[in-house]
Amino acid sequence: MDTATREGLLPLVAYEPARQPGALGTGPARQLTLDDLFDDIPLQRRATPTWLPRHEELRTVVTALLEAHTGHRPADQLRPWLAPALEQRIKASARTGGPRYTLNRVHATRPSDNAVEACGIAAAATRTLAITARFERGRSGWRCTSFTVLEPGDNRS
Repeated sequence: MDTATREGLLPLVAYEPARQPGALGTGPARQLTLDDLFDDIPLQRRATPTWLPRHEELRTVVTALLEAHTGHRPADQLRPWLAPALEQRIKASARTGGPRYTLNRVHATRPSDNAVEACGIAAAATRTLAITARFERGRSGWRCTSFTVLEPGDNRS
C-alpha cells in the first residue's frame, strides 16, 4: 500500500492556466477567472489632472511668505494666496527689522489631488532656516493653509 494513500492524501489536480492564448486550461471546465469577475465592474478613471502651481510660482509665493514673516512685505499683498486664518496669524506675528533671507531651495510634493506641500531652506548672513508650507485647492483656487518657519533652537517634536 502506498504511503500517501495510507495517510489519506490525494494527488493534486493541475491548476495552472494554459500558457498559450486560446489553449484550454488543465483545470475544471467553466472555472471562474479574475477576468470574468472584472467584466461586470465598470472602469474607474481618475478625473483629469487639475492645474497645479508651477515650481517657479510656488517658489515666489514661499519667498513672499518668508518676507511677510520677517516684516519685509505686507501680508495684505499675499491675500489671494492665503487662507484667512493664516493671513491673520502672519499679520499678528510679523517681525520688524529682521534679516533678509534668501530662499535657496524649494522642494514640493503632492500628497493628494487637492494639496501641495513645499519645504525649503532659507539663509541670511549667519543663519539658516527651514520652511514648510501647505497649499490646498478649494473653490477659489489654491490657498496656503499652513506656513511654518523652523528657526535654530526650535525644539518642535
